[in-house]
Amino acid sequence: MTGDKADGVSRELFQQAVQHFTQRRFEEAAAVLTRAVEGDDAEAQNLFGLMHLNGMGVSRDSRRAAELFTAAADSGLKEGHYNLSNLLYNGFGLERDAARGQEHLLAAARLGHRPALRNLGYLYHLAGPEEAWQRLSTLSFRLAAEAGDPLAQYNLGLRLAHGHGAPVDGAAARRWLTGAAQARVYLAAVRLAELPGKTVTVESGTAAGDVGELVAFPMATIPAVEPSRSVAFMSEHPSALDPYLCDHLINVAAPQLAPSGVVHPDTGQNLRSELRTSYSMYFQANMYDAVAAETVRRMAGIAGLPVERAEPLGVLRYGIGQEYRPHFDFYEDSQHPGQRVRTVFVYLNDVEAGGGTEFPRLGVTVEPERAKAVKFLNCDAEGKPNPETLHAGLPVVRGEKWLATVWFWDRPFLWFS
Repeated sequence: MTGDKADGVSRELFQQAVQHFTQRRFEEAAAVLTRAVEGDDAEAQNLFGLMHLNGMGVSRDSRRAAELFTAAADSGLKEGHYNLSNLLYNGFGLERDAARGQEHLLAAARLGHRPALRNLGYLYHLAGPEEAWQRLSTLSFRLAAEAGDPLAQYNLGLRLAHGHGAPVDGAAARRWLTGAAQARVYLAAVRLAELPGKTVTVESGTAAGDVGELVAFPMATIPAVEPSRSVAFMSEHPSALDPYLCDHLINVAAPQLAPSGVVHPDTGQNLRSELRTSYSMYFQANMYDAVAAETVRRMAGIAGLPVERAEPLGVLRYGIGQEYRPHFDFYEDSQHPGQRVRTVFVYLNDVEAGGGTEFPRLGVTVEPERAKAVKFLNCDAEGKPNPETLHAGLPVVRGEKWLATVWFWDRPFLWFS
């Protein structure tokens, strides 16, 4: 859908812009899109909004992105509603407005947008344990799964396997998890192995409800996660993230991992180093959806700092023998406009053996446990780096270790510097 006001010239310009964009000629794409949006082409407005959000061929500008997404949404473009929803949930220099974000997320979902339906599945799940919310969660995942969304297929399989929001249906759970595995969703094969019986080919089912049942819901409150252990500047917080969020972060990150780097102490550049042998990925602005927003909200609650101070959400994987030798998280150079004053990371899975986090100057080692968060203060009350925070990610002996990590600044993080 391109909007009723779009003319033929704007359509042709948009197609030209797409060609430039797919060939990574972003400046050329931006020049053409500048003309296309004048003709009220909703798809051009949406694409140009994404380019402004990520600084592709144009300067990063969240306000301009919001204007363009709003125009696309006003034309009825489901992607416009979805991207505007994500921007409203996360802010990026704008005032966060979760209520409006939910309105546009629901609009996109009712138009059949698969990621919007999937996001609703998570948000209904987090809204509360009541049967009504859990049933709507399963419905949302089912609608997205039947439309072909692999991540939704994975979640629907889990919910049917465990009876979350629907009766337990082992055969259907296997079908949906098999479909997710065929689409290379990272954890799908693991979850299939946990079920009895042989795999089968996915067959389409009939949704137990439709988009007309999707309703507004209360935003999930951030539960207080009390520490199970505190030592000096470090604390452990069990059950900090919902298991569905843990799995989601692994599944999203797995296909985008790259070798991790370290910050050069003199230049501030990111470099490969034998100190750090993990793989990692970091969320770009356009990847921040409502689920990412909820994840960072929970980690910020543990940090005791505003979300605006969070660096991009990162996900790391350590395989057998991989480690991060003793290091500091605070910046030791003067190349950054802010200082990392607090660290929060969450173990996303249970590790078969090894993979703990050691604080050698505290004489403390934290053992991995799925959904456990660890917080530590990199600087003292005056903002001076604390050398006692020296820590190491110990080698994995068996299995693998997944972490979600966020570093928090002493001031708002500059997404659009």
